[in-house]
Amino acid sequence: MSSTLTKYFSPFVNHEEELCLLQIFKPFYVLLSALGLFPQSITFPDGTYKTNVEIKNSTINSGCTIFIFVLIHSFFVFHLQELNISSKDNVMTENKMILISYTVALVMQILFCSVSYFRVICDRQIYIDVLNELADCWERSAMGKRRLILGRLRVHVNCVILVTVFISFLLTMLPTYIEINLTIWKIILTALTFHLPELVQIGMLTFYFVLVLMIVALLKNIEEELILILQLTKNNYNDTVEVDMRMDMSEVMKVYVKTLGLKRQVNAAFQAPILVALASSFLEIVIVPHLMYHGLAFQTNFSTQEIITCSTWFLNQLLKIYALARSGELLKSQVNEIGRTIHNIPIRGGLDSKVLLEVQHFSSLMTYQDSTITIYGYFPLDATLLFNMMASAAMYLVILVQFDKPE
Repeated sequence: MSSTLTKYFSPFVNHEEELCLLQIFKPFYVLLSALGLFPQSITFPDGTYKTNVEIKNSTINSGCTIFIFVLIHSFFVFHLQELNISSKDNVMTENKMILISYTVALVMQILFCSVSYFRVICDRQIYIDVLNELADCWERSAMGKRRLILGRLRVHVNCVILVTVFISFLLTMLPTYIEINLTIWKIILTALTFHLPELVQIGMLTFYFVLVLMIVALLKNIEEELILILQLTKNNYNDTVEVDMRMDMSEVMKVYVKTLGLKRQVNAAFQAPILVALASSFLEIVIVPHLMYHGLAFQTNFSTQEIITCSTWFLNQLLKIYALARSGELLKSQVNEIGRTIHNIPIRGGLDSKVLLEVQHFSSLMTYQDSTITIYGYFPLDATLLFNMMASAAMYLVILVQFDKPE
């Protein structure tokens, strides 16, 4: 038991431990398969005899994808019928404007599921190719500090991201079911058309975020290789400097270009779900505060439980926007670190002409290898995303409040 916990949650990778990059992804593969977001069944490498994933019989995974897709869309129809019949009985939908907002939010949740399941079916082979190419790039890089990088990535993924996903979903779900006057049918409808799609959305965005973290880990390893080259250059390639360097500059460049190529593949595969997720989150951070305002200003039966439910749902949307912004910023920051390391390599007398040309070529190459993650080229995922969305949501919220009135 202790060895299993150490394997998945220790920040250090022992020399005796055969751990490869793709084993970091394994806990999320289980979650994604359960949600139907990974229709391929795969075998993970053991780190000793193989480093790539292999496809197994995918019947169960594909069946899970189809089952959850049909389940969510079937109960979406039932939920719309329920809203048509008993919207006046629910404090969250008794106002006409609130009912429209509630319905639009519900439609956006289902739309995200439709887009996500369509993309995972179309891109199922791309996921396998990206994972295997990540593993190939990782194995081509020299040892350097990659055990430490891998250990930190393992802690980040298993101890921070997985725990955050669990707590976020739990806090979003629990306040709804504390309400005493909910019938069993309404609980089922809410669970399968709001909370299950929300978990699917969290799972899909986490899938993307973990892949970006793995790409960032590759770039960090490239930076460590360049630091070794910098140390050797400053010492004029003295034999007294004992550095375990297995890559020259040309090999580092090849891995760098391939890594940014993987970034573009991940960007292309996830930009459609991310676009719908951002639209859905933007809608929620406008609707939920307006719902709270309307309840506190015009409704006498708006309880503390509804305030807690709205607050947790609002914070969950902010967390998703922050994660998307953080992913692009981490990637951009790591590429900038590589650029700074390249420019620190002295190009003066004593430097081999081949190395000099390779340094200059690498510096020029970075100009044409864009590290920005964009959504169809319209806007980037970077540190400004959260501020821009909050500022825009505040403007629309002011407009809604001005037109709000009791019914």
